[in-house]
Amino acid sequence: MKDGLQEQLAALLADATGAPVSSLGPAAAPGVTPGWDSVATLAFITAVEDELGVAITTAESMAIKSLGDMVRLAAAKTGPS
Repeated sequence: MKDGLQEQLAALLADATGAPVSSLGPAAAPGVTPGWDSVATLAFITAVEDELGVAITTAESMAIKSLGDMVRLAAAKTGPS
């Protein structure tokens, strides 16, 4: 997995949710992370697409249940470092 990708995505998630980046590990998820609701999910996905230059399909977005899921998906889409 790319070095720093989790930290990069955690920062984007913090922007979308208002949660402190220090509280956002791989297990961060809607329902357990303050501010992570459906609107924050859309903002997060859009930010990841813009930041990494990737497209996330509706099916892929429905499978994202945690920050760790997004990190794995983003790593797969951006290829090896």
